[in-house]
Amino acid sequence: MKKVMIITGICGVFLTFAHGRDAPLLRTSQHQPSLEKVAPGTPEIAGKVKELLEIQKKMFDIERNVIQQDQELKQLVEQIRQLQQQLREKIEERLKDNEEYQTMKKRREQIRQEYRNVDFIKQDYWKRRDRR
Repeated sequence: MKKVMIITGICGVFLTFAHGRDAPLLRTSQHQPSLEKVAPGTPEIAGKVKELLEIQKKMFDIERNVIQQDQELKQLVEQIRQLQQQLREKIEERLKDNEEYQTMKKRREQIRQEYRNVDFIKQDYWKRRDRR
């Protein structure tokens, strides 16, 4: 028992020193970025997010155009949709007796209906999401 404790202690000390070498040193004298510069609400980050979304939309449009022009890609997209539908059906079948899942599913539908009633989100958005 003593040997185990001694070996454990030695390993602990060794690992502490080994880990300490890789850890960065934190110095209080170093300049810390202000919260304003790293907060997600800042104009700089909002501008980057907007740019990112625009780039993603343009890329998606280009991809969609390429798919529309290529018969092989169209067939792949259709196969993927069919497989996704099969997956969704099998998941629903397996989870039909799961009370937690069914409760959350009902709550999700209630929230969707509330948004539809307020006309906050376009109904076609929800329909598009349900197809997946």
